[in-house]
Amino acid sequence: MTLDTADNLCWDIIEAVADERGTEPERIDERLYDVIDVESLAHLVDQAHRTDSMDLSVSFRIAECFVTVTGDQTVRASTPN
Repeated sequence: MTLDTADNLCWDIIEAVADERGTEPERIDERLYDVIDVESLAHLVDQAHRTDSMDLSVSFRIAECFVTVTGDQTVRASTPN
């Protein structure tokens, strides 16, 4: 895993949250690094992506959204009903 992997994942998460909230990424007030250890998450995603024997799904909440990151590098954000 490289720092670029963590940076890309960070951007993907913030962009998904911004899209879900209908706003610009710069307007997300919460800092992702205050919510989750992005380097560790990126390491897990990278490891899961390289093997078929690991099924990964990590969920957390940020900026009024539920975010799920999977081992196939998919990032989804949704707002609670």
